[in-house]
Amino acid sequence: MYNIEFHPKVFEDDFEKLSDEVLEEVLLYFQKYKKDPYKYSSKLYNLGKLNLEGYRKTYVANATYRIVIKIENNIAKVVEVVAVGKRQNKEVYEEAFKRI
Repeated sequence: MYNIEFHPKVFEDDFEKLSDEVLEEVLLYFQKYKKDPYKYSSKLYNLGKLNLEGYRKTYVANATYRIVIKIENNIAKVVEVVAVGKRQNKEVYEEAFKRI
């Protein structure tokens, strides 16, 4: 079982921008991450100046939003939710990069 941790800005900024429908889908993924975050995410790579290697993404709301996570397995099984937001113009990736 994995523990879920959140970057503080996820609650302060990201959730506020989501519709109820999108937020509901995002919250379902957080439950799925507890069991197997690898199954519900895919690798992120270097996006030009936004180097997010080692991070993962999940498509939400017909692929218009992304959840960006980091999985840590060394000591404890932890999934850190770094950002949740629109993919358009790499918005969510830029925000994730600022937070790491």
